[in-house]
Amino acid sequence: MSASLRNNIFVMLGILFLALNLRGPFTSLAPVLSQVMEGLNLTSSAAGFLTALPLLTFALFSPLVTKISQRIGLEPSLLLGLVLITTGITLRSAGLIPTLYIGTVMIGLGIAIGNVLLPVVVKISFPTRIATVTSLYIFTMGIGSTLGSSLMVPFSEITLFTMTGWQLALLMNLVFPILALLIWLPKIRKRSSSADTNKQQDKPLPMKKMIRSSVAWQVTLALGLNSFTFYSLAGWLPQILNDLGYSEIDAGYIYGFLQFSTMVPGLLLLPFLAKSDNQQWLITLCASSVFVGLIGLLYLPEFAIFWVGLFGLANCSTFIIALSFVGLRTSNSSQAASLSGMAQGIGYALAATGPTLVGKLHAQTDSWSVPILLIASVAFACTIFAALAARDKKVSV
Repeated sequence: MSASLRNNIFVMLGILFLALNLRGPFTSLAPVLSQVMEGLNLTSSAAGFLTALPLLTFALFSPLVTKISQRIGLEPSLLLGLVLITTGITLRSAGLIPTLYIGTVMIGLGIAIGNVLLPVVVKISFPTRIATVTSLYIFTMGIGSTLGSSLMVPFSEITLFTMTGWQLALLMNLVFPILALLIWLPKIRKRSSSADTNKQQDKPLPMKKMIRSSVAWQVTLALGLNSFTFYSLAGWLPQILNDLGYSEIDAGYIYGFLQFSTMVPGLLLLPFLAKSDNQQWLITLCASSVFVGLIGLLYLPEFAIFWVGLFGLANCSTFIIALSFVGLRTSNSSQAASLSGMAQGIGYALAATGPTLVGKLHAQTDSWSVPILLIASVAFACTIFAALAARDKKVSV
């Protein structure tokens, strides 16, 4: 086996093990949130803020990640992200309200670093396979999320040493960042390897230059509006289904099916993404299917499981292809890092406003029609920007 092949395998393992940590620690809180609220006497508003805190952290911190990477290096930055996630998980599991919030913020900071910089690693290490590798690591993120979410309640019912309940369950999230650290630490210690990577990084690109690019805004809005649609619907889906006449059990099953449907595109898209970098027809089809799923849910709710599955499949497919544009629409790693920070900062800012806006509209209209039509309108706008972003044009700065 050649040294180049060994290095590519090692980098791919690093990407995938890091990806395991970019959703699981965030989504694993929801299954035991009621236990956390009871154990720490949290109000509903306090719990709601706790669940929104990672999104707010992503939005505020993502634009700053590029500067950190330029100052300390790409791989040390990724290591910092893993350390923050590891420390955050530990603090969040301590059983105290202050550490619960501090740990959640630290997890958000670590995930933000990984979210912004993984597309840069892909751009540098696999420049001819950007869409394919992006699809693989998004699929791996889904594995981490699914395992984390599904195992929290069973873990909360066992006792290990002196720990039990939700604290033990949330602490079990440490498994994935520790495994990722075992992959990345040896690479950090090999100074020659780090030096090679740093040589491939270009001079810093100020964010103010990136925001002048129309292509950058097309990619940013494709990702941001897509994130808005997902978090807006997912945050209220169980209640929407209850109000449409579904039982809590059936609503829970359909919500779980939504989470499952977001895993499938990571593998389903691989044959398409491996053929060509021109994915305009594919992302247009996927983004428009998000719109169709929402309209179907509104007007034919008796087929909710189909519409929700279509929404999840199409939404995640759109996200994967749009995220690959961070590498495909840039000419070097500096541009990729700057675009990634811009797209994810603005994208998560939009996503964080979605659930609140939908909730207010529902309260004012006492109906889900207007909120769902709003999400559908955003999905339609996302289709337009996704089609524009898919054109073979580079960011010009």
